[in-house]
Amino acid sequence: MRPILTDTSPDGLRAAIEADIVASRLYNGDVPLEAHEEADVAWAIANDGRLVRPVVAWAGFEPESVERRLDELLAVVDERRGRALWWLAPHHTPADLTERLLRRGFRQVDDTAGMAMDLARLPDAVDVPAGVRIELVDDADDVDAYVGLVIREKEAEHRPLDPDAADVRRRHISGRLGNDPESRRFVARLDGQPVATSRLSMAGGAAGLYTVVTLPEARGLGIARAMTLTALLAGREAGMRIGALQATEMGQRIYARLGFEELFRYKLMVRPRAVRRR
Repeated sequence: MRPILTDTSPDGLRAAIEADIVASRLYNGDVPLEAHEEADVAWAIANDGRLVRPVVAWAGFEPESVERRLDELLAVVDERRGRALWWLAPHHTPADLTERLLRRGFRQVDDTAGMAMDLARLPDAVDVPAGVRIELVDDADDVDAYVGLVIREKEAEHRPLDPDAADVRRRHISGRLGNDPESRRFVARLDGQPVATSRLSMAGGAAGLYTVVTLPEARGLGIARAMTLTALLAGREAGMRIGALQATEMGQRIYARLGFEELFRYKLMVRPRAVRRR
């Protein structure tokens, strides 16, 4: 776990977003990854690329070595049969990195707001909607509920996942239950049925918010806001000063109302899985 970040100036918030995404997506997700934090790039990959996409969270290539370094990185991705995801920020280098990635088969699928805030601005309590109970993931039943909701959300957004995807997540999360030093996971039940999740990552020295999932039939009730506050307040209680996240257009409005501000935007670049020739 990295030192707690306390600089709430705009530059400090930008740095917190970057530190959080590197530490959280490489080391502290729901799936175990092989992390590579090198002088010019931070990336991670699963042993089997079919289970989760390889991810690049930061890049600062030198112009004279960028082509060679891209060759080296993508060769590993192709060997593991990965479908790469690249989080590309405006300050990543070289300046023409977007064009270089496009030439290598990447395409932009979305753009996402990098947002952060001083957690001192949060309210002190969570307004939990009627009929909802929010629980810290702390036993096998909670893990099953959490993983089931995450898998359901991913399959609604993308094609069906590998059959092992749920088991891999269950095994990994089972070693990080309760008040884990670097993470917390939460499940909301509405009238006893699991309907929402959220995840707190503190690996980068900030309260990183992830995996805010709400089933369609439970949206519009204030559950997503309650799950967001539950995770962030847990981070503040654990000593975090800054909250950080990457927000979709839908979530950005919720987070802005809580006090988050957009500092920059990530381009989400995806490269299809390479086809092996026989």
